[in-house]
Amino acid sequence: MPSLTRVDDLTRGMSSNLRLNEDQYIRLRSVNQIKLARLDEIEYEYTDAEQRRQKAAELEAQYEAECSRILTPTQLSVFRAEQNQQPDQPNKNDSNEGGLG
Repeated sequence: MPSLTRVDDLTRGMSSNLRLNEDQYIRLRSVNQIKLARLDEIEYEYTDAEQRRQKAAELEAQYEAECSRILTPTQLSVFRAEQNQQPDQPNKNDSNEGGLG
C-alpha cells in the first residue's frame, strides 16, 4: 500500500497543473492510489527488469484510460504533454535491489 503522502503529493501536483475541480481531485486521488499500489506490487512480484517494464507500461495504459474518463479534453491534452516530457521514471528499487527500502 503506497503512503498517503505519496498519493496526496501526486494528486496535488496534478491538481495544480491541470486545475482540477473537487470531484476530479477525489476521483483522481483514488486512481492514483490504485496506480501506486499496483506499481509497488509490480516491483515486488517481478524480478526481471523487462517484465517490470512491460507490466508498468500496461498499468500506465490503464491509468491513462482512467484519466481520460475523469479529465476534460483540454486537461487530458496537458496531462499527455506532461507525460511525454518526463523521461521514464526510474524504478525506485533499482538502486537497492533486494533490499527492504
